[in-house]
Amino acid sequence: MSIIEVDALTVRAGAKALISNVSLNVEAGTWCTIVGPNGAGKTTLVETVAGLRRAAGGSVTITGRPLDAMNERERARVVSLVPQHPEVPAGMTVKEYVSLGRSAYHGLLRAPSARDRSIVDSVVERLSLQEFAERDVVTLSGGERQRMVLARALAQSTMVIVLDEPITGLDLRHQMDLLELLKTQVEECGLTIVATMHDLTLAGQFADRLVLLDRGAVVLDGPAAVVVRSRELSQCYGIDLRVIDVDGADVVVPVRS
Repeated sequence: MSIIEVDALTVRAGAKALISNVSLNVEAGTWCTIVGPNGAGKTTLVETVAGLRRAAGGSVTITGRPLDAMNERERARVVSLVPQHPEVPAGMTVKEYVSLGRSAYHGLLRAPSARDRSIVDSVVERLSLQEFAERDVVTLSGGERQRMVLARALAQSTMVIVLDEPITGLDLRHQMDLLELLKTQVEECGLTIVATMHDLTLAGQFADRLVLLDRGAVVLDGPAAVVVRSRELSQCYGIDLRVIDVDGADVVVPVRS
């Protein structure tokens, strides 16, 4: 069953079409990653799915409801976003920041309920943030901050989470830790993920499905292993790409011409 339906979506910036006539469906409890060269429209697409951009044409439907028919609080209860460059305000503790994920349920003027506090505590523990809970958010390292931003998104208790380049700036260990954590949420909690990633090897290893985007249009949409080994992938990036099998995992290697 499709939890996200994108139908003939077009998004413009002035007269320029950033994405044009894009259609795709995402099944509940799966991980779909958007790949493609710089300027392909990846961020535009996921921001539109998250409700941050308005479509010039077409539609986005989540859980059977048109996104543009929802108000901000309603959207925040069905889809959460981990942006590429999140704003992290100084003077706020990690736990206070994570608690912002519950504001869609109790509002900004009402105190969080016992259930809200329980959900925040559970997410903080799940992402191993207990030792940082009372620290100022600006004191965290890059990996710690990414976990905190993800914790806020998970605290929203949405069925869909959208991530724009979630491993940017993280070292290899923290990249794998974050992606493994997300994969666990998909497999054990039925979370649906739509993400963008530049690392084709990791994209292919963690996503169930890849959507190759170029110049604002879908070039190829299919199982990760099929897209990673496709001729279209090299053509879109404009370089020779080789795929090497390493213990059953596809590793994408660019080759000098």
